[in-house]
Amino acid sequence: MRLLAGAIAVIVMLPVSAGAQVRTTGARSATFARDVAPILQRSCVTCHRPGQSAPMSLMTYEDARPWARSIKTRVAAREMPPWHIDRHVGIQKFKNDPSLSDEEIATIVAWVDAGAPRGNPADMPPPRQFADGSEWLIGKPDLVVRFPAHTVPATGPDIFPTLTAPLVLTEDRYIKAIQTRPVTDASRRVLHHASADRVEFDIPVARQEVSVGVHQTRPITPFP
Repeated sequence: MRLLAGAIAVIVMLPVSAGAQVRTTGARSATFARDVAPILQRSCVTCHRPGQSAPMSLMTYEDARPWARSIKTRVAAREMPPWHIDRHVGIQKFKNDPSLSDEEIATIVAWVDAGAPRGNPADMPPPRQFADGSEWLIGKPDLVVRFPAHTVPATGPDIFPTLTAPLVLTEDRYIKAIQTRPVTDASRRVLHHASADRVEFDIPVARQEVSVGVHQTRPITPFP
């Protein structure tokens, strides 16, 4: 069993088309170092790196190779990276969109079908750098709301609990930015994402609450 602890800070103010199944770079087959690693660095390693919520790292060839067939299956089905916007209806341009293009999916599929070759290590992009997970990315918060600890089962399906905590304010305030941050490394390993909302009641603002829905990740089995 693990405990999920979190805090929120507020600054006051498709399947791949048949024609895309084979992808080469000019006359060259796709390789991890030159073609696949840049895709993973852009869209996957935010979660798929040590100490984060994903069950395995995809930072290096050694990390990714045992998972090659699983990567192909999940990517071709558009299950990974998770992005549930309907690709055929409404707005399609979003900030920080991690989803893959048809060409990127075809590149990964072709790489796996070719035996998942490493390629020339010199072609590897520089490792992506990340900020310290213990830092506030929105700057120093004016208010930190601590959610109650929540026990996450060691095994089982994904869960989506709703946690609430008092929003202690004495007057109406404008919200400029919100960041939800796991408090401990153990929490970070089981928290995939969270969505924070203010719960409004017909009561004074000082007694209102903020709620956060959290998503527990579940383990998966290597499928080399």
